[in-house]
Amino acid sequence: MGRRWQVWIAIALAALAVTSCEPDADLLLPVRESAQPVPDGYVLVARLAHISDTHLVDTLSPARFAQAHAFTLSAWRPYEAYATQLLDGILRTVNRIHASGRAVDFLVHTGDACDNAQSNELGWFVDLLDGRTVNPLSGPDDRPADARPATDLDPYAAFDAQGLYQTGRHGDLPSIPWYTLFGNHDVYAIGIFPIFEDAAGRRTAPLPLPGRPGWVLPVILDPTASVAYGNVTPAAPGPPRLFNTPLPVVPNPARAYFSQPEYIQALFETTTQPPGSAKLNFALLQPADARGWTSVQPVAGLRLIRLDTTDRAQKIPGAFYDQGALSRAQLTWLRSELEAAAASGDLVIVASHHPSASLSSLQGSAVTPDELRELLNQYPSVVLHVAGHTHRNRVTDRSGYIEIETCSTLDLPQEGRLFEIWRNPADASVLVTYEMFSHLDDTLPPLGDDPLRSLREQARAIALGDQGAAARQKLRDPSGADPYGAPSDRKGAARLSR
Repeated sequence: MGRRWQVWIAIALAALAVTSCEPDADLLLPVRESAQPVPDGYVLVARLAHISDTHLVDTLSPARFAQAHAFTLSAWRPYEAYATQLLDGILRTVNRIHASGRAVDFLVHTGDACDNAQSNELGWFVDLLDGRTVNPLSGPDDRPADARPATDLDPYAAFDAQGLYQTGRHGDLPSIPWYTLFGNHDVYAIGIFPIFEDAAGRRTAPLPLPGRPGWVLPVILDPTASVAYGNVTPAAPGPPRLFNTPLPVVPNPARAYFSQPEYIQALFETTTQPPGSAKLNFALLQPADARGWTSVQPVAGLRLIRLDTTDRAQKIPGAFYDQGALSRAQLTWLRSELEAAAASGDLVIVASHHPSASLSSLQGSAVTPDELRELLNQYPSVVLHVAGHTHRNRVTDRSGYIEIETCSTLDLPQEGRLFEIWRNPADASVLVTYEMFSHLDDTLPPLGDDPLRSLREQARAIALGDQGAAARQKLRDPSGADPYGAPSDRKGAARLSR
């Protein structure tokens, strides 16, 4: 057979035969219940953690536009104030896996670190990875003192993040390096509207129909503004009504929209491994270079190629840009990187925020989904394409490699994914295993205190009771598939013959 999944196709067909819903011809179901044991002769190339769509959100920002919840449920979540603590819990689980004897070689974050491209949200992201104190409260706390919950149950209380594992700080094991890339929420206001800078250096995001008077709905989104359309505060967490006259808020310049060069600059200033320049592999470039597509070799024999799926030539004020876009220049660069990996004998992981199906010519992508897949299939060294954006767990057969989407750490099921890549020197075949992990994992030995576990349990309980969750998920995933995924979307193994 021309396809490299010989053993698993029969299993996939058997699984599809018993499902009650319409089968997806592109969906691969490698294993129903558990990952396959690793056969003799295979050598571990890398073990990596994959997280995505952390959506660290400044819930008090005047640029939140939470009143849009009236017509799109993605504008506000009843548990969104817990985003920073949930990411802290996910990183704690990665550390526990690392300390338990399954050393994690590196972590990949596939975008939407922030929810609204704000500088303070980016600061929280870096502080969480570095293990600093995080203060999620960006404005006044209007709750009466006697109405505030205990600190360990208050999503607005400052806390000390554990940070990703660092030698000496968390133990004697090697530090876990991490790599990230741009998502649409890291580039566009609320993940949709392009941001523009005026002559005075003020960055705002124009909304549709700019000629409106702005009496009951904003004309622009400005996170440093002194007015907001609708009250979203610790005492009144929302959502507000759709139509509101402007209300005064305490302006906070730390909320300003960041540029892509400023995002890269923030990575240069992290204290975790690798140094900032290596995180984006800009060894000889200045951080002002805003190119978001980069390649790095995190371990011997493996190349990590990160794509920028916000790479579109033109951005129109007030237009919608939530789907993926790749330029011709980026595709040419990708081909050169794949050629270099083939010449050196490296296996390849491609990482992007949007999965291939989300590339949209209507939103400015010069590259189609089929074109990207065809290119990746031309190189047997490509074993994985990892992505986020859809907030779901899904494993898809792309004939020569597998494409895997991992869910959000904020929205249910609030998980990350662990990969192992094995290689057989005798026949050059590759075995990829994968499994999910939770911020509430009870099976791993502890690593230090976890004072916010009860708070994260509270966040999960609120998410489980959210009546709008299914409708919100369908906005990102028109199929309406359960974001948890089928059993084989959550845990499985696939053998690729090279």
